[in-house]
Amino acid sequence: MNIIKFSGFGMQNFRLSVGLIVLLALSFLSGCESVSAPPAPSYLDTFSLGEITVSYAEVEQPLLVAELDAEISKSVSGDSALANLGTRFGAINRQPKQHALQQAISANIIPHVRDALTPLFRGTRAARAEVVVKSVFIRSRFGLQQLTGTRVFVNGEKRPDYPQLVAGLRLYDQETGLPLQEIRPITKVDDGTITIAGGGPKAPIYGPSGRLNKLAFEFARAAANALKRNAASEDFAIPASEGDVTTLWSSTTSN
Repeated sequence: MNIIKFSGFGMQNFRLSVGLIVLLALSFLSGCESVSAPPAPSYLDTFSLGEITVSYAEVEQPLLVAELDAEISKSVSGDSALANLGTRFGAINRQPKQHALQQAISANIIPHVRDALTPLFRGTRAARAEVVVKSVFIRSRFGLQQLTGTRVFVNGEKRPDYPQLVAGLRLYDQETGLPLQEIRPITKVDDGTITIAGGGPKAPIYGPSGRLNKLAFEFARAAANALKRNAASEDFAIPASEGDVTTLWSSTTSN
């Protein structure tokens, strides 16, 4: 029987060789773990903001913007005082008045959305943004409903006493029509409880209704914040809560 003997020097070399192999293997595995695939480009890097539309297909009636009511009623009914009165109380011209109100609301919403969303898109392929209006209900401060406490219900839900705008946002590839992203309806209510002197950006004035202008501005900012925070997410629908965050103060430090 042959007996193989390792000398002290040979055994030491063998151990060193094995240790070196183990270290090389661990280094290779560690390198494999540290190398990650480059992040997939966001649709914000691919698209530019093209058309902006407003949809009322899912709106809860009635729409109301008290500050626009007199002007819209007059534009629909003409110079007749009787027709004007009948239009304002909803006895006549209901459909033309609703259509005119929708156009007035859209004219207020679209420029705010364009201001807020345009800087987010860094690509060249055109995307269409569709604002999906669910509710616009802005009573007169001195209307009969306010003075008497009259309640207005739609689908069993009481309409608010304070100005309300509820809307979502959908993004589409303008060329193919395929959906890119959706933000579920965000609710903006101006109850006047928080006022910060000199705090936050001011809304550009895009229409004669100051309260609608403010709510449209806040909705557009919330939608933009939701898109920025979820640009790399694989989830198609963004919860409304993701857009309903307001930063009152922040600071950054540098090394």
